[in-house]
Amino acid sequence: MANTPSEFAAGWRVLLASFIGIAIGVSSLYFYSLGIFIKPMSAEFGWSRADASLGALVGTGCAAIMSIPAGWLVDRFGSRAAALVSLVLLAASFVALGLMTDGLYTFLVLTAGLSLLTAGSSPLPFTRLVVTAFVRNRGIALGIVLAGTGMGAILIPRFLTPFVAENGWRLGFLLLAGVCAALTPIVGLLLIGARDPRTSSVAQDRSAAGRSSPVFVTLAVMFFLTSVAVLGTVVHFVPMLMDAGVSPANAGATASLIGVAAICGRLVTGALLDRLTAKWVAAAIFLVAGAGLLALGLGGPRLNTLGAIVAGVAIGSEVDLIAFLVGRYFPPNAFGRTYGAIYATFLVGGALGPFAAGQIYDRLNGYSVWLVIASALLGCAACVATWLPRGAPPDFAGPRGQALESPPRGTAGNVIL
Repeated sequence: MANTPSEFAAGWRVLLASFIGIAIGVSSLYFYSLGIFIKPMSAEFGWSRADASLGALVGTGCAAIMSIPAGWLVDRFGSRAAALVSLVLLAASFVALGLMTDGLYTFLVLTAGLSLLTAGSSPLPFTRLVVTAFVRNRGIALGIVLAGTGMGAILIPRFLTPFVAENGWRLGFLLLAGVCAALTPIVGLLLIGARDPRTSSVAQDRSAAGRSSPVFVTLAVMFFLTSVAVLGTVVHFVPMLMDAGVSPANAGATASLIGVAAICGRLVTGALLDRLTAKWVAAAIFLVAGAGLLALGLGGPRLNTLGAIVAGVAIGSEVDLIAFLVGRYFPPNAFGRTYGAIYATFLVGGALGPFAAGQIYDRLNGYSVWLVIASALLGCAACVATWLPRGAPPDFAGPRGQALESPPRGTAGNVIL
């Protein structure tokens, strides 16, 4: 237990900076605001629900394209530089969306630009810093910083939904730009002096073979399935509530439960990953989430609160699992590019899920069938999780040179895979 206070005492600045950076990054400010803009923009421009969902398809698709290059840039030039540049570009992109959108074409072009330019504000650079700074308490540390997206999921629907309803969607985008621009300098100041190793291009090339391994393929398939199901549901959650007659303010308040559940899910998942078998933790989370979405699909609007909690727990766990498992199964000099490649599959699923949900809504005038499909996908992801091996390769070293093989059960801070 002696390691616990020293690790957190040494790394608190990294934790705080990463928490804020993830909270204002593209995975939080952009993703959790998408659903809020669907109805007002559709009403102004005459879009169908599927047309409006193209923003999520194009945005996450372009982010997926950039995930591997972003991982290379983070490994090559460091997490701090990549994150700060991307956060500045994210604020500028929100301004462009608010001032320059005049139809579906410009909306999609600007959304594509946002995603291509801001991939470095995803959790990738921040989780890399945490994996570098924490070994024994890596799971709970990742849970803490990734709770930043949960904070975004709480605050954005609760305050942005009524703000957009009263002031319009254009001012909504400008508000997001202001929040991002105001907090980015704080992230930069906190990260001064943080351990931020850079990797030579030769070392990166040698690490590429690991991304064709069975473990990599298993992780990619697992997170693709979960992202289709969970992100497809979350993007449509606010319009789902409003279609059921819930007011914008109440819809935002209910959707904010996703953020509360995401924070709880990440903290609990992080603690469990430091103590239990990771593949069984993942399988159990996916099964519970699938059961919850199935109940929402069959039970209808009266189970909206349950649906928000279940979706939050699922999304709160999966990105935590990506960072933890990549840090566990792959060496440090491969973290950025390996995480980027798996995150790319995650984002592809996140692009297809909202579009598929919108298509099903347009054809069936409801989301019940989609929720049943999403539940089945999560069940499949739980099965895939059981294919992961128990132990990490013994020659992979941790960020401070420690072997990644777990200490015996009962050792403080053990990580058993």
